Amino acid sequence: MSSSRTSAAEPSPEAPPETSPETTAAPAPLITAEDVRRELYRLFGTGDAGEELVVSIYGGEQDGDAVAAYEELMRSLAMHAEGQVAGGLPDARVATPDAKTIERALLVLARRDLQRELLDHILTTFGGHLIDPLTELLDTGPDGAIRAQLELVRARVLDDIRDLGVTHETRAILIGDLEKLLGADYLSMLAEHEEQVQRPRVRRMAREILRVIGNAFHAAFERWPSHARAIARAARRRVGDEVPLRELPTLIRSQVVSGVEEFLWVETSNDIQGALNAMFATQRGILSHPPELERDAYREFADRCWHLVTSRL
Repeated sequence: MSSSRTSAAEPSPEAPPETSPETTAAPAPLITAEDVRRELYRLFGTGDAGEELVVSIYGGEQDGDAVAAYEELMRSLAMHAEGQVAGGLPDARVATPDAKTIERALLVLARRDLQRELLDHILTTFGGHLIDPLTELLDTGPDGAIRAQLELVRARVLDDIRDLGVTHETRAILIGDLEKLLGADYLSMLAEHEEQVQRPRVRRMAREILRVIGNAFHAAFERWPSHARAIARAARRRVGDEVPLRELPTLIRSQVVSGVEEFLWVETSNDIQGALNAMFATQRGILSHPPELERDAYREFADRCWHLVTSRL
C-alpha cells in the first residue's frame, strides 16, 4: 500500500528492487496489511473459508407468492444490470417486489464472511484516509510538514534580526552566522530526528484509529438485521407498486443504497468522530485538529453493500 493505505491481500513474493547507497530507504508505513488482518481477526475470528455458515430464509414452504416475487426480483436484476435496457419487454410495467422480498435480499449482509469482506475494504480505504494526515506530518522531505515548520522558524528569526536597532555590520554578522547554523543540512537533520521521535507515537495512534473504525462498523453490522426491514419498507414505499421493467432495478438500487448509506452514517459517524476528537485532544503535539469524516465515503460503502447483496444471491 501507499504510506497510509493498505490491502488485506497477501504481500507480493517478489524481492524489492535494489537501491544504490545514495538512495534513502522509504520509511515503513504506519499501517500495514498485517495490522488490518489483525484487526479483522480481533473482530471476526479466523475467518477460515471452511468455517460453518448458516443462512436462514424465513417463510413457509407453501409461501408461493413470496418465492415468485423473489425470483422475479432476481430475473429483473439479471435483465437490467447496471442500468442497461432490459431485454424482452422494456416498456412493460411490472409489480415492485414487496418489502419482505427486499428485506430477505438485504439480510444476506448478516453473513459474517460478507461483513468481514466489507470491513476489510473499509479499514484499508476509510482508515487510510483518516491516517493520511499523520503520514504527511512525518514527511521529512523538502516539502514535508516538519521541514516547513523549521523553515518558518528560521525565517521569523532572520526577520527579527533585520528589525534590530543595530548597525548594518552587526546585522550582517548575525544573519550570516545564523544562515550557516540553520542551513539546509541542519534543518534536514532536525526533521529526521523529529520523525524518529514522533513515529512510534503516530503509529500507535494510527492503530488506535483502525480499532475505533473497526469497533464502530462491527457494532453497526451486529445491528443490521433489525434495520434491514425498515430500509426495505422505505425502498418499497418510494419505488411504488408498479414501475416500468427497465427502471425497476435502478429504482430499487437507488433507494436501497441511500438507505444503507444513511444507516451506516447514523450508526458510526458520531462514535468515530467523537473518538477521534478525544484522541487528538490528548495528543495535541501531533495534530491540532482531527481529520473530518467524509459522507462520500459512506456512499461508496453503501454501493459496495449493494454489490455484495446482488453478487451473493
